[in-house]
Amino acid sequence: MAEILSQNQIDELLNELAGGTKADIKPSDITEGAKPYDFKSPKKLSRDQNKMLAGFVDVLSRHLAAYFAGLLRNYCEITTASIEEQPYYEYNNSLSDSLMTGIVDISHIGGTILLDMSNILTFTFVERMLGGGIEGARLPQRDFSEIEITLMERVFKRICMFIQDTFQGEPDAVAALRQIETNPRFIKAIRIEEIVEVIVLNVVIGPIKGTITACIPYTYVDPLMGLTLQKNEKTETAGVTDESKNVMMEELNGTFVDVCAILGNVRLTLGEMMNLQPGDVLKLDSKVGKPVLVTVNGNKWFWGEPGVKSMSKAIKLNKYFNG
Repeated sequence: MAEILSQNQIDELLNELAGGTKADIKPSDITEGAKPYDFKSPKKLSRDQNKMLAGFVDVLSRHLAAYFAGLLRNYCEITTASIEEQPYYEYNNSLSDSLMTGIVDISHIGGTILLDMSNILTFTFVERMLGGGIEGARLPQRDFSEIEITLMERVFKRICMFIQDTFQGEPDAVAALRQIETNPRFIKAIRIEEIVEVIVLNVVIGPIKGTITACIPYTYVDPLMGLTLQKNEKTETAGVTDESKNVMMEELNGTFVDVCAILGNVRLTLGEMMNLQPGDVLKLDSKVGKPVLVTVNGNKWFWGEPGVKSMSKAIKLNKYFNG
């Protein structure tokens, strides 16, 4: 009777086949390439949520790039630098004491998101709106004046409009600027221990490089993405309504197509074809009285019956071609 191997013996054989034994495996080999994981603060954002959030940010970035280019009269490029998850207190502690921050309320989800703009971008916008050029923009080491805050309110309100445009499939979704805060330490709109998604956008406007950062509490990510999905679903549904079909048919009614009736086929050699003369008779592979294939733009559509109508040759369509 054959000996039955134990599990340990099987493992040793597999290790030998793999080119080593258990003793050859070092702890460093196992941990190589591994990433540290904090079990006290597990990641909440799933891969699908991250993908949807990235898609939302890409659409918003294109709107902002077009708006900034028109406002500053210069080429603007906006790219997504990172999307990270962290406690709000870590994010807040990383900000400087003087920073232009817009507090945006989104009515449909009953939540608040924060928009931070780096100071170099803020003073570039102010300089340009007051008639200067972006090349002459400076970064003064002082607090923001009331005039500068008022001017930047226009910019942040326009950004809110672009955010709202992405939710136009939901009429109740309104993105409104609550206020502008110049010191992040005074913002109490988000709980200090709240887990937030931090989205960093790199903004390049000519020689100027800065960042715009969006801070979204994790509890509002799903409702926020739900608004985008509702818009997409409504757009797709609207495309198959009767009214849309009628409009499409009106556009297609004037389109010409080639309709051909194939009486039959014949196979000839190249030599036979070269010797064809007027008056020659070709024997087709179809019989008299058999259905005739009718094609539309080269696609097989109907079976028909040849005949004569009003002294003209005609084809009567009998049934659809079913292969």
